[in-house]
Amino acid sequence: MKTISYIPPKDKMLLRFRHIKGKPTKDLGRFKLWWDEEGYIYALDITPYREESIEFKKRRGWIELGGIWKGVKITEEDIKEARQELLKKIEEKWEKW
Repeated sequence: MKTISYIPPKDKMLLRFRHIKGKPTKDLGRFKLWWDEEGYIYALDITPYREESIEFKKRRGWIELGGIWKGVKITEEDIKEARQELLKKIEEKWEKW
């Protein structure tokens, strides 16, 4: 039994690999997971689904930085600068050969 169900009034998406028994094994707020004794996930519930998918589409290609980098914004210009510096270093090493 493999099913994907979307329930519009609840804005809920439910992915099931097997029949769901009882309450979720892990409730993470918007995400609910069911797994068996061996650790295999057999169901996933995402509520609110559309809100989550819209947020995912907005952030596609973004990575939230943590640790000492938390809150640091890396712009497209920063990336281009770093690439140019890297190309210069590669050219210098290549010339030495």
